[in-house]
Amino acid sequence: MKIFYFFCFLVVTVITQPVFAGEIADRFSQLPIVKQASVSPDGRHMVGVFHLDGKVVVMTSPFASKQTTAVVSLRNPADRIESVYWANNERLLVTASIPKVANGSAFRQEVIYAVNIDGSKNVTIENTSPYKQDESPWIKQYTGVSIVNTLADDDEHIIVEAYDERDNNYALFKVNIYSSAFEKVESGANNRYGFVTNRAGQAVFSITQGKNDDFRTIHFKKPGTAEWVAIKQLKLAGDVLFKPVAIDGENLYVITNLNSDHSYVSRFDTKSGELSPPVLQEPGYDIANVILDSNEQLVGYVSNRDFSKHVYVAEQQKLRSDKIDAALKGRENYLVSLSQDLSKVLIYSTTANAPARYYTFDFSANKAGFWFSQYPHLEKVAMPIPQPIQFKARDGYQLSGYLTLPLGDAKAPLIVYPHGGPTARDYQEFDTNVQFFSQMGYAVLQVNFRGSDGLGTRHEVAGYRQWGRLMQDDVMDGVAYAATIPRVDAKKSCVVGASYGGYVALVAAFRDPSQFQCFVSVSGVTDLVSMLRQDVDGFAPRRILYEAKVGDFEKDAQMLNAVSPLQQIGKITKPVLLIHGLKDTQVHYSQSTKLYEQMRDKNLPVRYVELENGTHYFDEAEDRKLLFNEMESFLKQHLPL
Repeated sequence: MKIFYFFCFLVVTVITQPVFAGEIADRFSQLPIVKQASVSPDGRHMVGVFHLDGKVVVMTSPFASKQTTAVVSLRNPADRIESVYWANNERLLVTASIPKVANGSAFRQEVIYAVNIDGSKNVTIENTSPYKQDESPWIKQYTGVSIVNTLADDDEHIIVEAYDERDNNYALFKVNIYSSAFEKVESGANNRYGFVTNRAGQAVFSITQGKNDDFRTIHFKKPGTAEWVAIKQLKLAGDVLFKPVAIDGENLYVITNLNSDHSYVSRFDTKSGELSPPVLQEPGYDIANVILDSNEQLVGYVSNRDFSKHVYVAEQQKLRSDKIDAALKGRENYLVSLSQDLSKVLIYSTTANAPARYYTFDFSANKAGFWFSQYPHLEKVAMPIPQPIQFKARDGYQLSGYLTLPLGDAKAPLIVYPHGGPTARDYQEFDTNVQFFSQMGYAVLQVNFRGSDGLGTRHEVAGYRQWGRLMQDDVMDGVAYAATIPRVDAKKSCVVGASYGGYVALVAAFRDPSQFQCFVSVSGVTDLVSMLRQDVDGFAPRRILYEAKVGDFEKDAQMLNAVSPLQQIGKITKPVLLIHGLKDTQVHYSQSTKLYEQMRDKNLPVRYVELENGTHYFDEAEDRKLLFNEMESFLKQHLPL
């Protein structure tokens, strides 16, 4: 290993080495060694969520030091640490989720722990007020507590959202992080939800929605007043984007797409109800979010390019970002956490074909260094760069995506890897799944089909009610494009996907079986009617939204059955691998078991793997290892090089 310094930055140069058969699944299935890292407000310490020896541990270190100290971990491996925040310079807030089952469906209950950085004074944040003793038992059993605001100017309190039976809804509470004493500060009565608070913890945005309404109303409350003022009414489906993101006096900054295919930042006048011309806009790209400093001032934005790009407009942050980019050339660098005085910075740095790394920068001392790689075991592995592609669908519609060719010159079989969501998108960023397939010797195709987000309103809306139809055509047209690349052997191909991507794989299994040798569905949807019926579960607004985006499980049953793998089993002839976790909270595992049982009874080629504690995201080390090993074995058998 060679090291050299540039602008006081420690840069790691690695000599690549091959990964041998048998090691591939084990290496690429490993969870990131650290995530959710941040700097304390005073810049003296750092914290992160670490995966060590199969356990998830919150650990701290002095700023820029690799000497870590374990603070807290969870006993039950099925429980999950979601995130960690600084409550003050000495105390942390750890959010976790616990798997539960109600009425046959899995869900995760949110829990918050407050703990000192040395592991002492660990308190569970829960409401033990006397009136809670009279509440229904199901409230404690099935509702959780979530952080809304860590209150930067108050070292002893936070704002949380928790269920209040008196409101028949979630409400806001101010909570002491040492005693867990709760004080109610905002009611959720009359179906009020979606609270956003200012730096002082005052609720300034909220949403109301009737149980049978096809619209929702966004409200604003001027700090220091008691009245909620309706500022915008939006249809649940098909309306303009209107997302309040910051306060500017009596005006708001909002992300909108009014009169534009791509979203931008505008200023909204709460008195006149008028939107200003764009304040921040990037032609050809969606602005996904804004970046606020500790004083809640708008300092930048996030745009959806090939990488999720952070762009700073405030001078101090821009200068720091530019210096870091100059030091870490050829990488995408994100200022993920800054001390309150902006002198200490934690950087998340990534490329398309190498693991992300954390770096630290002390601007007061002009000193920087490498902290941790997320996947240190992959640092010496040579990996290809996913290449952006553009092609036209059969109807002339312009599409984009990525094609990753394995290293070397050999012709490669094709893995078609559609993303989940489907309201999501693929990026050029480092992806362990894509690189896993590449290391096995396969080319990997990712298509941002119609219905993907982050590529403009027109593109997303073009996918409405097109599950198994135009959205599926787009993927198949991507395969046709890949077949024109000399190194791609599209006659030998398999579709592998998770969630919606698993659905795409199974639709291909009955719609285009001659094109592929095999199909892999991880946590995939197989029956749209039952999925919609379960997801709606009597909630009219959600039914309205799903009808616009997918279809109605009663009125559109015939249309939905025509593109549901479970209803088209007779057309499936090639090998199928189904993998599903019983603790999946997004797609019920019965979506896989029913397909498996019917395929088995018809003697069709199918393998089903069920994980007792498996989640939708396979975020436990052993589950993830099993997932990758199953895929590797199945692909080697049915898609040999």
